[in-house]
Amino acid sequence: MALEILKIVNLNKSFGRVKAASDINLTLQEGVLTSIIGPNGAGKSTLINMLSGSLPADTGRVFFYETDITRLPVHQRVQLGLCRSFQLVNIFPEMTVLDNLLLPTLAVNKRTRRLFRALRNETGAHREVAQILDRIGLKEEADTVASALSHGDQRVLEVGVALAAKPRLLFLDEPTAGMNPVERVRILENIRRLSEKKETTFVIVEHDMDIVFSLSDRVIVLHHGEVIADGTTEEVKNDPKVREVYLGQEVAV
Repeated sequence: MALEILKIVNLNKSFGRVKAASDINLTLQEGVLTSIIGPNGAGKSTLINMLSGSLPADTGRVFFYETDITRLPVHQRVQLGLCRSFQLVNIFPEMTVLDNLLLPTLAVNKRTRRLFRALRNETGAHREVAQILDRIGLKEEADTVASALSHGDQRVLEVGVALAAKPRLLFLDEPTAGMNPVERVRILENIRRLSEKKETTFVIVEHDMDIVFSLSDRVIVLHHGEVIADGTTEEVKNDPKVREVYLGQEVAV
């Protein structure tokens, strides 16, 4: 049985009269590639923001490997191994791919107090970055300025930046947003390959049902802040509540 990596207990969040999260209880397992889906306003981003620490919950608790992280700030969650990427590309566009990866690598190893120019020569950091470049498929672009990359490769680089923090759990918020079909296939293959290595557990927030059902081991469906379905792709596809929410269009069997 897979090891429990995250436990969510009675999590609630309201914005005025709007209930964005309503008594959410979930357990995530190590190594299980999970997708969180739901229509606009379902509470997906609110949930991820609470789990990553950028938004406080009103009530409830969150445990990461049995450690209560409910009130921990973002940077402490990152230090424990819980990270996230965002819908918008979040990299340094005027820095090279290599330097974009060196910064978080050095930060994780607490080596950023010296001048970055001097740190660039550290062989240990370069070895780690070389491994990340190989894992995400950007080895040939190491010296390319990030702004010169295609949108798809910029999203791939962002995943690499997140991986440089050595996360045990990584939330990806719409990782294929704005990509063309070729770029989409590439990043999906990367995510699946990285997930299979079992070094990082991935949780994806997505709107694209094709992506969700082709990639996921487990699918969680939110609607009006509540979990209405949770299971394998086949179980979710055939769930009557899910089919009702999506009007039978995007979850057609």
